[in-house]
Amino acid sequence: MLENEKDRLLDPQKSYREYYQAEFRQNAAELFESLVKKSKIDIEENRKTSRKYRALAEQSAGLRKKRRTLRIFKGLCIALAAVSVGLCIYGIDSGNDLFSYIPIPLFIGALVVIFAVLQPKIRLLTEELAKSDEAANAALVEANRQVSPLLRLFDSTMTTDLLQKTLPTLKIDNRMDMRRYDYLHGKYGLPEEESRDSSTLRLLSGEILGNPFFFQRNLIHRMGTQAYTGTLPIHWVTYTRDQNGRTVAQHHTQILTATVVKPKPFFSPVVSLVYGNEAAPDLSFTHKKTHAEGMNERKLNAFVRKRTNAIQKKAEKNMSFTEMGNEKFDAVFGAIDRDNEVQFRLLFTPLAQKNMLDLMTKAEPYGDDFDFYKKKCLNIIVSEHAQRWDMETDTEPYFSYDADIVKENFLRLNAEYFKNFFFDLAPLLSIPLYQQHEPKAYEYQKSYERNYPAREAELMANKLGDAAFAHPASVTPAILKTDFLKKKGAVDLIAVTAYSYRTVHRTDFVPTLGGDGHLHTVPVPWLEYIPLTKKSEMSIEALEMTESEYLSSPYATIPTQHDYFRRLFATVGRVTTLTDESPDKKDEDGVDYGDIVEASMENLDSDADENDE
Repeated sequence: MLENEKDRLLDPQKSYREYYQAEFRQNAAELFESLVKKSKIDIEENRKTSRKYRALAEQSAGLRKKRRTLRIFKGLCIALAAVSVGLCIYGIDSGNDLFSYIPIPLFIGALVVIFAVLQPKIRLLTEELAKSDEAANAALVEANRQVSPLLRLFDSTMTTDLLQKTLPTLKIDNRMDMRRYDYLHGKYGLPEEESRDSSTLRLLSGEILGNPFFFQRNLIHRMGTQAYTGTLPIHWVTYTRDQNGRTVAQHHTQILTATVVKPKPFFSPVVSLVYGNEAAPDLSFTHKKTHAEGMNERKLNAFVRKRTNAIQKKAEKNMSFTEMGNEKFDAVFGAIDRDNEVQFRLLFTPLAQKNMLDLMTKAEPYGDDFDFYKKKCLNIIVSEHAQRWDMETDTEPYFSYDADIVKENFLRLNAEYFKNFFFDLAPLLSIPLYQQHEPKAYEYQKSYERNYPAREAELMANKLGDAAFAHPASVTPAILKTDFLKKKGAVDLIAVTAYSYRTVHRTDFVPTLGGDGHLHTVPVPWLEYIPLTKKSEMSIEALEMTESEYLSSPYATIPTQHDYFRRLFATVGRVTTLTDESPDKKDEDGVDYGDIVEASMENLDSDADENDE
């Protein structure tokens, strides 16, 4: 079976279209049906109740619309009565008999329509609506009761279970443990953690055909600039003489504008795929997306000609660089910064070139929307479609009162997840050598000083959120970075540093020449972003329990964040320091959030202490 799987992966685009897409949907449908059977819910009864609820809800909507229309007419009648009274008063005050008497019938008619026609109908509709809403709510409660046994069976690991069933060569980790990190770091050169300008929001790690990978969503901080504009109205007078020799004043106005550009921090989430493979271990290159899928044949041919000319010129100037025999591949894939021609050709055989061109030039599903970086044994994919991919596998988006809608949500959301997952891997799967290369044995460390790698610690800190760690004066998101402090049994004590900014309103006065020939200082208000730092502590502990077990456990009563997929449990500890890095502020002493971490460390059973020893 695995041999067939390897053969399929040699042409990932075709295999997804002709096999994997349908296979995944079938696996998802079978899983759903097994859950329905296990839950013992009555689907037909739920369908009847759901239809009843929708009919009653539609009936209530119709009644609301009718009542709203009648209330509008009532409002118009009230307005007409008010206008009639006003006209009558005006007629009496002005002695105009026409305005004194004619509005009276209008006033009486409006009151008759309001109290004899509209008000009874509105009252009746309100009573009918209350009954209809009550019946609809009862039907909704009943439908939710009928489907609730099914909803309780959903688990956030089901999506990854479906991935592994559809792709037998795939293995997904419950979490990135120290062995996975050790493997990526020691064997493939993965840095211990990202830079201070990056914080891990989400992780999904595993291996395919023995080669490790992980998806990550990181919050990225970068400094950019913001333009601010200010205005100043000015006025001046000039004097001229008219044809009679008299002095005439002419008034002029002008709005002066000025702009200043100031530093500003920007924060954005970025999803990337990191994959380790020892094939072509000395090769590095960069592919930048071209969106070739959006070009018609004429534009694509022109693009290839232009790129080919540039490649030929580089080959003439650089003796270590050699053109590929396939001009179209060389032009569209690019990678002209490659530094090992022999290994590049070992990697991109004719089949790999064909696969890659199919992936980049066909619009379905995404085309060439990805950047591909190879740095020795590490490969990084950053695609546009992955930025819209919700990597979370929470079950709540499936929920509905109607079992059929639950099924539709379950199948649709998981199919979308699989498509995003598969086609981020597709550039790597398009290279046969990557699928054929089995990694060499790796000697893992016998023990580790910590239980959870830095990326997992950052993820759990971000699960707890900025409110738990950011400086109270922050007006921007915080980049959360972690440092390992202490290990005791299954618990890691972690120092969390939150980097954020506060703002101060400033004004620059910019000299600007006006139409009056004078310089004016135009005020331009702007915001200065001042760095803030706050240091806190956090504990992380692995809990081997299901979601329902966790929710009924004592852990659920403590201010925490539990990542169900990883079975991890994080707790906020005390704040150690608060720092405002503006020149006119000094560091402040921290405030105590309690000793939750210390308590959790002390309450570990004696077995954990023995394990440490």
